Formats: sequence, structure tokens, C-alpha cells
Amino acid sequence: MKKIILIYPGFPHYRNGIIETLLESKNNKYYFVGDKNGYAGIKPYDFKTIEQFKHCPSYRIGPFFFNKGLIRFALKTKADGIIVHSSPYWISIIIASLIFRLKKTRVINWTHGLLDDKKNTYNKLYYYFFKLFFDGLLLYSNQSKNNLVKLGYKETRANVIYNSLDYKNQIKLRNTLSDHGRNEIRGEMFINPENHQLIFIGRLTSQKRLAFLVNVVKLLKDENININLLFVGEGMEKESLIDLSLKLDIADQVHFYGASYDENNNYRLIVSSDICVAPGEIGLTSIHSLVYGVPVISHSDPNNQMPEFEAIKPGINGALFENGNIEDLKEKIKLVINLIENKSATDLKKDCYKIVDEYYNPDYQLKIIEKAFN
Repeated sequence: MKKIILIYPGFPHYRNGIIETLLESKNNKYYFVGDKNGYAGIKPYDFKTIEQFKHCPSYRIGPFFFNKGLIRFALKTKADGIIVHSSPYWISIIIASLIFRLKKTRVINWTHGLLDDKKNTYNKLYYYFFKLFFDGLLLYSNQSKNNLVKLGYKETRANVIYNSLDYKNQIKLRNTLSDHGRNEIRGEMFINPENHQLIFIGRLTSQKRLAFLVNVVKLLKDENININLLFVGEGMEKESLIDLSLKLDIADQVHFYGASYDENNNYRLIVSSDICVAPGEIGLTSIHSLVYGVPVISHSDPNNQMPEFEAIKPGINGALFENGNIEDLKEKIKLVINLIENKSATDLKKDCYKIVDEYYNPDYQLKIIEKAFN
């Protein structure tokens, strides 16, 4: 078995699906190096007493990040392959990568790559960073790969690995909520639970453009289309969103559930809804909804999106509206409602599941990683 080491500043808790899949691999032995306390304020994955994890505390000096003990680890450790998560600011990880490459060990950076197609100085610097310091890339999206190839990056050195959540647990939860249970959940939150229900799940921040959602509910109401809107999350925009719903006289159609970190509960809230909508950028929320059979709407501007928006297939498992255009968002909500009403529930769920089951899951990611070191 090959020894493959993953070096991250810290491992986020939502990477549990792929971490546990790598640990169960029958082909390679995977080891993990990083700060057990996580980084950037993100809740860390708990490796508990797993012997395949080494703690290297992270610290910051100005804009640069370091992991204590990582360079010493790189100097004394042998491996068959290395995967890092690095930007030009992670100095210890860059030095460790160079050490392993000097030892003739293949080093791959698992990264966002380039999220937009601008040919500016910033993107060119990142292009040279990826080209000079690593043997290859694992990328979250085809868009990112295309952006790099347009700048001259060798196509065969970049593999699209997509992204994933706690897929195995989510598959177990699928279809465990009955129609009666779904209606009960809606009835606990809304006066008219028979209305179609939109959901936004995530931090309530200004960059998410959540006022768009409250306003679009009002626009639809003016057309005699009554929609319920469920916010799951907390954030600085909550009070202004409550005030806006009162001002527009639609407070009985907007419910603020609060934050939820329990997957069983998130499943029930997502499945109680008809459509997940993110007026700003959408990331793993799209996968979180599609894996449970709920279609997704977000905007269509790839230069201002997160990689996972590629999972949305217009007219099949959701819709994409023109960025910043609330009238178009309204029309796309009506379009997806029409999709829901004219397609069987079973077929719609299958169309949502398909992209996740094929690409956005840890098993697919494991295949890409093991292929990269074959």
C-alpha cells in the first residue's frame, strides 16, 4: 500500500465524509497533518485518537500562516505521495511541498484554483504559483480548470475532484420523512403550510443578498402566488430581514428558524421545503439540498460563484437566474414551481440525486485521488 499524506492548515468538520472514506481505503494508507484546532474559526474535524493524524499547530504573522513542526516533519518523513491545501500565504506548507518534491515525491495541491476567468495580475500570480510549486492540482470545478488552462496551465496536470459532505449519512436519511411528517413540520412554522416553501440555509450575511428573497416573496404575492420562506441560520442581517418582512406585510410568510448543526434536523427542514434558493453565491448548500432531492436556484455568473453552482442543471434540478436581477429570480422560482407541479415527485428527486451520486460524493473523490497517484 502507498503512503499518502494530506497536509492542511487544519481539517474542517464538514470534511468528515472524505476523511473517513480515505481512512477506509483498501488501496492506500492515508495520513493527515494539520492543526487539530482547525483554522480561520472553522469547527475542526475531530481525529480523536487516530494514529494517522499528526498535530502541527498553526499561527499567523501578518498575512502569512505557519504550522509549527511541519518543516521538521517533512525533512524526516518518507511518503509515496503528498496532497496539500495551500495558497501563497501558507509558508510552512509551501516549504514542506518543496522538500518533498526534492525527495522526488509527487505533491498535489487540492485547491479552488481560479474561480474567475479574468486575465489580471492576481490570477497570473496564482497561475505561476500552481505551476512552479506543485506537480498537479485537484480542483473543485470544471470552471476553475478551464480558467487555468486558458492561462496556459497543462490540462493533464489538473483533475476535477468536485466536493462532498457527509454523503453516507445523508443517503441513510433520504426518504425517511413521510409526507405526513413533512406537512407537520410546515404547519409548525407557517399559518398556510399548503403554500410552496423556499429555504435558505446558511449564515444570514449581506453578501448572501437575502433581502432579494424577502422582496421576491412580496413580488410573487402581488401576482397572487403565495410562497413561504424559511431561513435556517443566524447572522447580522437577521434583524433587518425581520423588519423588511414586517414592512412588506408578509411576516406570516417568512419564518426564522435559527441555526441548526444537527444533520437529522437539517434533513427534515430541507425536505420540508420545495426549493432551496441562494440569491448570492452558493457553495455546498447546493449539494446539501440536491442530495435530499430538493431543487436549487442561484445566480448564473460564474465569476462570482462558488464551485458547487455547477451542480445546478437548469430545467432538470433547478434554475439559474441573471445575477442581480430580482425579476428574473421571480420568473425562475415560477419556472421551478412549474417543474415541481408537472413532474412526478420520484422523477424530480432522481434528477436531483443524479449529479451528487455521480460526482459530488467521497467515493468519486477517492477514485480521483488514487488515480492521481497511480
